[in-house]
Amino acid sequence: MSDSENDESGIEWDEDFADQLVGATLFVGVTYLDHEGTLIRRQQVFGRVETVDAEAGITIQPFDGGDPFTMVPILEAIEPANPGSYRLSDEHPAVENPDYTVIFSLTAPLRH
Repeated sequence: MSDSENDESGIEWDEDFADQLVGATLFVGVTYLDHEGTLIRRQQVFGRVETVDAEAGITIQPFDGGDPFTMVPILEAIEPANPGSYRLSDEHPAVENPDYTVIFSLTAPLRH
């Protein structure tokens, strides 16, 4: 996909920004909800961005030595971080001065 080209969802892909993310530190917070909006769990990932691909997603190597984490490639959701401490909830460790942040809430579909 070329610079500023739209994918089938109509979301514009910014190749320059994608390239800029590689090697940067990214704080990711994911809140998982059931179909009624009730909290299931929260997940926090902090690490170095290894790859950014419009189809395969964004792969992060966590600093805690965990397995690589791949997230959806929605560049519009990623924001530059202000200096400071970040954490998704009190149960998670504080992260200092990431380059970028992204927070997602994922709601499970109603199953019949």
